[in-house]
Amino acid sequence: MLLRDQYSHPNNKSLYFLTLLLLVAFSLSYLLGCNSPNNSNLYGTALNNHDGSRFSLLDENDFEVTDQTHIGQVHLITFLFANCTSLCPLVTSSIKQSLEKSEGTRNTPVLIISVDPKGDTIESRTAFKNRWNLSSNWHYLNGNEKELETIWRNFYLNPQESAIKSLNMQVDRKYDIVHSSPVYIVNDEGRPAVVHTTPIDPDHLYKDIIRISKR
Repeated sequence: MLLRDQYSHPNNKSLYFLTLLLLVAFSLSYLLGCNSPNNSNLYGTALNNHDGSRFSLLDENDFEVTDQTHIGQVHLITFLFANCTSLCPLVTSSIKQSLEKSEGTRNTPVLIISVDPKGDTIESRTAFKNRWNLSSNWHYLNGNEKELETIWRNFYLNPQESAIKSLNMQVDRKYDIVHSSPVYIVNDEGRPAVVHTTPIDPDHLYKDIIRISKR
């Protein structure tokens, strides 16, 4: 029997359309169910299966900071380099503005992970923090390039060194770093929960920090 014959009777047609509607409803329910209701009101991109990265790095004071240091606290992770003059200042400013919106977020730990291991010396990282008047909850981390490459990969970064072409012979720095600077909100269990990408909106970042903190 042909399909058109099978559904030629009015009752069969009703059954066919009812089955089709149920199939569509089930498909929509499945798709909507893939997004947890807790994630629907986030401004950034929710991360349901991101394990972050294991690391042990040194900050600008030569103190060890690991992926376990801030377990029990919501904290931020981003990726910068001290001599950056384009993207990094914008990201730093946005994070700083977001944290200064309330006393509850003012001391949120911020981990800056270097994308320029050879250029981000203790001196340059300290100068960066002083220039931005960053408090002690900010830690500017660096390590050897092999270790950092693993961290970059786990956070979906691929920094690339590029030569600086300048007619100014007084320029000491001969290269730049092409990179992205996502800001990850890490929950109190140490798992990245949300990521914000540039341009970073301080209000949106602040609200997501509050929401993740209340979970």
